[in-house]
Amino acid sequence: MRQVSGLQVVECKYCYNKWTVEIKDGQPRFCSQVREYRQPRDVDLYHRSGLYERLGVPVERYEVERERFPDRPVYAAITRDFSDGVCRGAARGDVVLAVGGYCNYAPAIVGGLQRALGTDCTIGVVWMDAHGDCRLPQNVEGPVTLVGVPMSTLLGLTLPEYRVQVCGLEVPCRGENVVAGDLRIMDEATATALSGAKVCWLDGTAFADEGRWRREIARLAGRVDALYLAVDADILRAEHIPAYEKTVPYGQELETVARNIRIAMETGKVAAFSMFCFDFDRYECGGERTYASGMRLIQAGLDSWKECPLP
Repeated sequence: MRQVSGLQVVECKYCYNKWTVEIKDGQPRFCSQVREYRQPRDVDLYHRSGLYERLGVPVERYEVERERFPDRPVYAAITRDFSDGVCRGAARGDVVLAVGGYCNYAPAIVGGLQRALGTDCTIGVVWMDAHGDCRLPQNVEGPVTLVGVPMSTLLGLTLPEYRVQVCGLEVPCRGENVVAGDLRIMDEATATALSGAKVCWLDGTAFADEGRWRREIARLAGRVDALYLAVDADILRAEHIPAYEKTVPYGQELETVARNIRIAMETGKVAAFSMFCFDFDRYECGGERTYASGMRLIQAGLDSWKECPLP
């Protein structure tokens, strides 16, 4: 491990529009379109406020662009550009902060890290989300949203061509190298998939238990070369994210999530950190408070990001 010396910020200007995949005749069929924000974005607030400079190192911003891959479908172009932005920063030796966008981009972030660090680098995942996001489209009739498959994709349980060719993740993550909490909303099929993959799942009570969280994160950090820390807005109590797409009950307190982010950062193994789903283009529904919650969690991460595993 070494001191953090640079920060690559990957920003997304595309709003949520429920991209889907459906398996027909054994082949995945994707549906996607472009939608940009009509209202102030959380990332605009973050960079205008000087948030990224809290790390005290040079900062480079990378805006994800569909136009970089004009010949690819929308879902593939934007997702691949996420992977490229992460790879670019990590290959330069910078830690990566991905802000804006949604959890469907998580496999591309891991893929970008793997492309930069090599397939022999063991990457672990710390996943903070209300949902397991481990659906298996091959076992479902009809379309599945891509925000429902990031965990199953990065674990190698589904969509192998999408994982490799779009996300750039050649070698999937091993389930035992994933610590996830609180995953309070999931169906039986998702629970079965996570259990079968041997993911360490901490329920809401265990997630809030500082001692338990510290032990599991320490164990994870001790057996991997690098960590990806993924935070979804719906891990929080609804009052902290009033502009979220819908009300998600029984969330965590803001300080609990901030503390758990700091604990992960203090391992010195975090190479990439993402903050997803704080912006659904619903600023009039409490965007100021929602964005402030995202900013508070990013601050917790940046203030604790002293070391990294990058060469």
